Amino acid sequence: MYHMCMGTTPDQAAAAVLETIPPAMRAIKEQMRSARAANLSVSQFRLLLFVRRHPGTDLSAVADHMGTTLPSASQLMSRLAAAGMLARTVHPTERRHLQLKLTDTGAAALAECDARTREWLCERFEKATPEQLERLEVALADLLALIEGAPGAPGGRPTDPRHGTVAPSTT
Repeated sequence: MYHMCMGTTPDQAAAAVLETIPPAMRAIKEQMRSARAANLSVSQFRLLLFVRRHPGTDLSAVADHMGTTLPSASQLMSRLAAAGMLARTVHPTERRHLQLKLTDTGAAALAECDARTREWLCERFEKATPEQLERLEVALADLLALIEGAPGAPGGRPTDPRHGTVAPSTT
């Protein structure tokens, strides 16, 4: 594990982030994939996650995110719609433009996966002291604030009065 002390430079902090975040995200992604519903492929799961993060998104954005062609993304989207996990609606002002959103069934499948992944993380965090957990929460909020921008700035979030840090996201 990467440890920093007082007087850490921005370059050292950047190196610590790059050393820590990618392996953590790989582990979380692997856990989420293993916790996904058995009837979902990894591609379908990724598409549902993208639509959850970007409700009202369109086929072009999905294809770009997935790294596929429009016809491939359309086929994937159609399978999820047929399974009742994804809804396609016509854009209110552009009739040829479809918007995508999760159905209750799709949201429930992702919620189950989220719960399993959260449980997996909690098992790992059981070894931590309350002080370590508090520092982790504050450090992650600080990291997000620095990456997204200062509180009040575009992309920033309000300050958490308990710690003087950015409040955790509720989205």
